Amino acid sequence: MSSKEWEVVAIVDINQEILKKSVEKYPSLEGKTYTSLKDCLKKVKADALLNVTPPSFHKETSIIALKEGLHVLVEKPLSDTIKNAEKIVEQAEKYGRKIMVSQNYRYNRIPRTIRKIIEQGEIGKISWCILNFQKGPRFGGFRAEMPFPLLIDMSIHHFDLSRYLLGTDPVSVYAESWKPHWSWLKGDPCVFLIFDFEKDIHFNYSGSWVSVGKDTQWPGIWEIYGDKGTVIWDNQGIKKVVEGKEENIEPITLEREDRYLSLYEFYRSIIEDREPETSGKDNLKSLKMVFKSLESIKKGRKVNL
Repeated sequence: MSSKEWEVVAIVDINQEILKKSVEKYPSLEGKTYTSLKDCLKKVKADALLNVTPPSFHKETSIIALKEGLHVLVEKPLSDTIKNAEKIVEQAEKYGRKIMVSQNYRYNRIPRTIRKIIEQGEIGKISWCILNFQKGPRFGGFRAEMPFPLLIDMSIHHFDLSRYLLGTDPVSVYAESWKPHWSWLKGDPCVFLIFDFEKDIHFNYSGSWVSVGKDTQWPGIWEIYGDKGTVIWDNQGIKKVVEGKEENIEPITLEREDRYLSLYEFYRSIIEDREPETSGKDNLKSLKMVFKSLESIKKGRKVNL
């Protein structure tokens, strides 16, 4: 990933083969590879850590970097438990460093356009939102062994998008999960969720990680209903329907998108000494949507956030 503001000064991985392949792909990394983060930070001067370890290692690696005075941009989810995520946020505040979560889905033209449409009242007061997500990636590794792979590994993207698009936060959730007979994953890869948000907004979520039919786009297919009209975001783009008239919406222009914009936001938050848009503190609200959904599945009832 190229960035005008950031330069890779070292790469750390416990797997020597991965380090070797990284250097083969990016020759500029020659002589900049390490198998220990602590050893790396003793020898390399850096401003920030990009933490892309598995979620169960996010707490340990992030806190090591924070204690050494580095800011941290961490891959979603912030951590593997709410307690560990809160500890990371606490340590970032203690050491006066920025902790930002890579929720790159919201850093794109279409979500920014929909947020603007809603804020300007073009479809009126929002009442409910429907999201359908269907994908069947044949990945292995730790994801294939997760008890709830979609909910734990992927849904955080959609949950964070829901908070961003609706401009408010959830207060309760009812969740169900299951495993289709054809599933190639160990855990439950499918979920139905009903979130109640502030402002009397309801969010229905259906998702599958083992789809064998027509896939949705990665952000899913969204329908947002207000008292004046509807916004639809599907594989073809954005449509707005007001008084029965359907209109294709041209997304706003952004100089940067996706991870490029995410990296830029991380940079700007540091030089402006402010909280990043997807700070660890804010992201706790998105992460709680995951863990409260899991709690609801296990208890078989609605739970409060």
